[in-house]
Amino acid sequence: MRLIKDSKTTFKVNYIIYEKNDSAVLLDGTAKIDDKIYHTSIPLDLVRFSHLCEQTFGLDKMNLIWSSLLKEHDPVSEIAPNDFLGHNMIFSENEVMINSSLFNQKSA
Repeated sequence: MRLIKDSKTTFKVNYIIYEKNDSAVLLDGTAKIDDKIYHTSIPLDLVRFSHLCEQTFGLDKMNLIWSSLLKEHDPVSEIAPNDFLGHNMIFSENEVMINSSLFNQKSA
């Protein structure tokens, strides 16, 4: 994973949530922005999420994530990346998510 320790903005994914037939996944986690921690959720369209996972973890792990999310019969499925992958899913401001509204937020 490409995490820059000196990055001022990071997002740690606690849960990946997918509602069947939806056009996005919901990434629930904690954002660190300028040394402040915020709990938040970020919707991310399916193509962008897949691209981000493939670039960060590789095609095999991306396919594992999707097969787990899609095999559930419940209308909503979720996985905890730390438990499922065996390591944290952390993105920095240098990742594809930089255009997300999370990284455009201003702290009060």
